[in-house]
Amino acid sequence: AFEALERDFQEVLQELVGDKSLEQFRIEYEKLHRALKKSHDSEKRLIKKCRELNSEIVSNSVKVQTALRLSQEDQTTIASLKKEIDRAWKMVEASHEKEQRAKETIHNLKMEIANLTKLVDQGAGLSLNQENTVNNLVKQKNELTAQRDQLQAQVAALTKQNQDSQERAQQLLADTMAGESEIQRL
Repeated sequence: AFEALERDFQEVLQELVGDKSLEQFRIEYEKLHRALKKSHDSEKRLIKKCRELNSEIVSNSVKVQTALRLSQEDQTTIASLKKEIDRAWKMVEASHEKEQRAKETIHNLKMEIANLTKLVDQGAGLSLNQENTVNNLVKQKNELTAQRDQLQAQVAALTKQNQDSQERAQQLLADTMAGESEIQRL
C-alpha cells in the first residue's frame, strides 16, 4: 500500500516539474510526502517496539510464574525439613534419657561388684556353707561384671547415636536456613 503511494507521488511529481505555475503546489506536495513518509517510518518503529515489549512481557510473565512455583516448592521443603529437625531432636532427647539410665545402672552394678568383691575377700577360711555362699557370690560378681560391660557398650553406642542425631539435626537446621535464605532472595 505504501509503495503504491510512493509510485503515485513520483508520477504526480513528474507531471508538476515542468509547470512553473504549480511550483508552490509541488513544494507543498513534497513537504506533505516527506511528512507522510516520516510518519510511516515512525509507525513501523513503534509497531516493532510494541512487538518487542509484548515479547518481553510474556517472557517476564513466565519468569514470575516460575519464581512463584519455586517459592512454593521451597516452602514445602522447608516445612518438611522443620518436621525432620523436630523428629531428630526428639530422638536426641530420648537417646540422652537412655544414656542417663544406662549410666545409673552401671554405677549401681559397680557398687554391687565392689561389695561382692569385699565379701569374697573376707570369705577366706570360712565353713563349707559359707564357701558355697562365697562361690555363689563370685559367680554373681562375674555375671554382674559381664552385665556392666554390656551396658557400657550400650552407653557408648547410645552416645555415638546421640552425637549422630545432633549432627543430623544441625545439618537439617542449616539446610532449612539456607532454604529460607534462598526464598527471601527470590
